[in-house]
Amino acid sequence: MRSASCLSRITPIMMGTIVLEDQQDKREAVAARISRIREISGLNKKDFAANLGMSPQAWGDYENGKRDLPLPVAKKLRKVYSVPLEFTYFGIRSDLPHRIATEL
Repeated sequence: MRSASCLSRITPIMMGTIVLEDQQDKREAVAARISRIREISGLNKKDFAANLGMSPQAWGDYENGKRDLPLPVAKKLRKVYSVPLEFTYFGIRSDLPHRIATEL
């Protein structure tokens, strides 16, 4: 019984690190971050997308928040542009390369 009472004391604020944002808010936040990364790279959507092996239209859908960014694409973003998954999905800047972090 004790563990049940302990769980009842956990508030949404205490659990904030594990509660996910609303899906639309999350998509828009990811879109804003990846759009800024592309801008910092100095590339247009066509060239940025080509480096990731995808069409500019597909990339545009992610960057404009029309579609969720799937993990395989985020991994390509990490490999090609050194953008950590933690930044892409959650906005955590601690592992960003210095050249990117200073321009955000």
